[in-house]
Amino acid sequence: MKFIVLIIIKFFFISALFIISNGNLHLGDAVQREIFFDSYGSWFSGIFNQGAEILGYVTESKWLPQNDFSEG
Repeated sequence: MKFIVLIIIKFFFISALFIISNGNLHLGDAVQREIFFDSYGSWFSGIFNQGAEILGYVTESKWLPQNDFSEG
């Protein structure tokens, strides 16, 4: 369980580093720090929404086989 939590933390940390590097942001500056938090929040919201959409699709899918077994 600790391994999974560690992987998730690393995923979010590396994602934050990508946002910082792609936006060429300097977190020492208050304006750029606000841009980072807005971008990261938007990205995180998108991840959450897509995850919820996938979870909804999976739970609504019919996973059981059909009951029309024919003998013979």
